[in-house]
Amino acid sequence: MMKTAINKATYALNLKAILGIGFVFLCSGGVYAQNFTLINQKPAQEQAMDGQNAPAKTPESKAYEVPQAYIANEQEDSRYTLGADDVLTITVQRHVELSGKYTINMEGKIQFEFVGDILIVGMTKEQAALVITKRLGKYIIKPDVTVVITEYNSKVVYVVGEVGNPGKIFMRGDTISVRDALLDANLPQLTAATEKATLFTPADNGKVVLRKVNVYALLYKGDLRQNYVMKPGDTLYLPATLWAKVARFINPVTQPIAQAAGTAVSVHAL
Repeated sequence: MMKTAINKATYALNLKAILGIGFVFLCSGGVYAQNFTLINQKPAQEQAMDGQNAPAKTPESKAYEVPQAYIANEQEDSRYTLGADDVLTITVQRHVELSGKYTINMEGKIQFEFVGDILIVGMTKEQAALVITKRLGKYIIKPDVTVVITEYNSKVVYVVGEVGNPGKIFMRGDTISVRDALLDANLPQLTAATEKATLFTPADNGKVVLRKVNVYALLYKGDLRQNYVMKPGDTLYLPATLWAKVARFINPVTQPIAQAAGTAVSVHAL
């Protein structure tokens, strides 16, 4: 009897401890949700005050403006220059034996039958078609050549952190805007600190240029000053919010306790 009473008392104390930790976790989750809303969305009154206190744009006050060289222009030519690993579909009318898929090698050339290697790296597909036509003209009367890019593999940027699909973004132009890169990465997650993103751009001198990007202002307020131009090799990083980090720290601690509590209840029921 004494042993049974001790076991019941121990079980009751363990159950209270588990319930207490669970209550703390639930409270932390509620505070996280509330603070996430406060971080990512300003009250209407505060937004109105921001609009009233915004400095007037005059020729003398341009310190807050971003250099235009870094901002993506909606009218910018999105041409694509060919590079290594790109795959082309080349069609020569009336000459099926010369048509097919060709991969640009690391030397920037394609190995074309009957003609030999043709250097086309750095060209547009239209320029490559002219070069191939000129080379084939020595062997074929008035060749009609069409070049189509089948796979874009030579130019990539990286979007990492709190996005839906982090990793490589294969570019379909020589540049890509931050907004387009975020769309390709399936947009920021709710756990992202969207006002604290960073764009890393490798420089020619071996150093890295860092620029802060307010993704929230870009996507949800239409601030195109945040729509920077990304070039091959650039990385856009979206960090997690503080409360997301706290929740991820607490979860591994509370999960074993929750499993133990479920096991104890099952044993008691038996």
